[in-house]
Amino acid sequence: MKSYFLLPLVFNFAATFFLEARIGETRLTIEKRLLKSGGYQYREDKILLNRKRGMPYSKFEEYFPEKADLRIYYKTIDGRKPLSKDVKASGMLEGWNLHILFVQGKSVIELYKRSDRITEFEFIHLLNLQSGNSFWEKKSENDLEPGQFSTFGFDFQRNDQVLRAKKMGTNTVMIFSTSFDHLMKKNIREEQMNDAPSSVDGF
Repeated sequence: MKSYFLLPLVFNFAATFFLEARIGETRLTIEKRLLKSGGYQYREDKILLNRKRGMPYSKFEEYFPEKADLRIYYKTIDGRKPLSKDVKASGMLEGWNLHILFVQGKSVIELYKRSDRITEFEFIHLLNLQSGNSFWEKKSENDLEPGQFSTFGFDFQRNDQVLRAKKMGTNTVMIFSTSFDHLMKKNIREEQMNDAPSSVDGF
């Protein structure tokens, strides 16, 4: 299995222009860094509904833990702060949208969507930001051991099995907590098992 040893030093030139969120960080920590570098939080309902449409986490929202907090941010490519008048409900401005799900105040899902294609260097840098003291390997749910589950599916997993990542199309990457991914699927399976007898009753 090919391993991806990601060396942050190679891509430090791009660090200023990225959102630089980290799974497991608190909302305040992420927002402080993001807003300091020109980030913008979407707050209007119409805009949030539009940005959430078609996102891979959307169909699982009913299974999110109580008090889970989903927030969506925008960031320009060059770090300039966007003007409120330029933010529209439909269409995406040039730059990045960042979707973060916070559970008990900490990030468990981070979805990065670019207005244009994510380059290979940008993708590697996004994984670098989340590499910690480990490294990424190309793996999928087909490599899971018995008793391990995945809700979202994945293309990469950190060697310490703490995080997983999935590329969607050419402009979206989702990075998420392995334990949250596993627990979500486990809870969904248990609910489906409990509902099965009543759903087929009467046949």
